[in-house]
Amino acid sequence: MKSTRDNWDSPGVDDTHCYLMVQAMEAWLIADIDSLKRFYGQGFKENVIPKNINVERIEKDLLEPKLKEATRDTKSKGEYQKIQHVSKLLEMLDVDKVRKASSECDRIFTTLTELMEQAK
Repeated sequence: MKSTRDNWDSPGVDDTHCYLMVQAMEAWLIADIDSLKRFYGQGFKENVIPKNINVERIEKDLLEPKLKEATRDTKSKGEYQKIQHVSKLLEMLDVDKVRKASSECDRIFTTLTELMEQAK
């Protein structure tokens, strides 16, 4: 398929294969407060994290500042630092919790699972 807008060939790829993180990775992190509490430990301020059952509805500009505020006084890890902390945090996340809190996360997991099943 040839993209008319960008004038590039996309072999077998269409809009169903395009995924963007709806707002920011931090939304997925706050979807699993329990993992944040385990990672940051003593001093983590859970009450600072926005409470919204759909994390995609939380303003992007609030996500990182709220994580920094919630972790500022933690003893072992200190304030949230994306580069230093995010890979370990992503490994710890409960995928089911994140999928329930983020329809776009669920969409990508569902689609990838279907594609892997078709490839068998």
